[in-house]
This record gives sequence, C-alpha cells and structure tokens, in this order.
Amino acid sequence: MPSPTESLAGQELRIGEVAAMTGVTTRTLRYYEEIGLISPCSRLSGGQERRYTEVTVARVRRIRELQEVLGSGLSEIREALVAEDRMEALRQAYRRSTSRGGQAKVLREAVEVAERQLAQIQRRQDQLGKLRQELEERRTRHLQRLAELEAGD
Repeated sequence: MPSPTESLAGQELRIGEVAAMTGVTTRTLRYYEEIGLISPCSRLSGGQERRYTEVTVARVRRIRELQEVLGSGLSEIREALVAEDRMEALRQAYRRSTSRGGQAKVLREAVEVAERQLAQIQRRQDQLGKLRQELEERRTRHLQRLAELEAGD
C-alpha cells in the first residue's frame, strides 16, 4: 500500500489540503514560507493561491518531527533542514563523482555536516540534562520537607 505522500505524486495541493494532511494551520504554513522553510511550487490567481507538492508535505512533516524531537525553535530547525538538504546534495555529488579524490572531498564535507548536527544535538542534550538535574534536586527537597512534615504529625 502506498504511503500518503506516494499517492500524491504529481499533484498540486492547496494550502488547506497541506494543512489538513500535516496537522498545522494555514497560518503556520504561510509563516514557514515567509521564513524560508518551505516554498510553494506555484501560485494561481495572480499569485494569491499557493500550490504545493508532496515534497512540501514531507518537509512540513519533517519540521513537525524536528520540533517534537529536538524541542527546538524554528531557527534550530532551519539549521537542521539546511544540513539535511546539504547531505542530500552531497549524496548526489558522491554518486556522480567518478574519482576517488572527488568522492573523498564529498565525504569530508559530509563528515563536517554530520559533526555540526551532532554538536547541535549535544547542546540540546546538555540543556535537557541541566533541566533534569534541577527538577530532581527540587523533587528531593520537596520529598525531604514532606517527610519532615509527616514525621511531625
């Protein structure tokens, strides 16, 4: 059975259809477009009616996934998407390259991109670790105070 995105191949979708398929509002899609995260494939009616493809649907789903997984703001998500786009371009460049030197150059850049992504994830993990430690310390203080209060009964 084809995935929902596969069954859209070649179709142009209205903004409302993309919103319904991805669980975001049309306002969110317009904002994503405004800040450069997505772009319509075409505009109808004098540029007023946006049309999108399955590529946009997949991109919006990826943005939502990154928001959930990374808990990131859109600037961090933009960085992640730029890195993913670059990695895809590097995959294509690697496949087209006919020389070992050319392939090595592509792989060196791919390693750099991956290292930047890993650093971004590490920063997020460090922030979450600090928050977790603060919450655990607070819980411990509350449990200690609760035990003192209950012992006094």
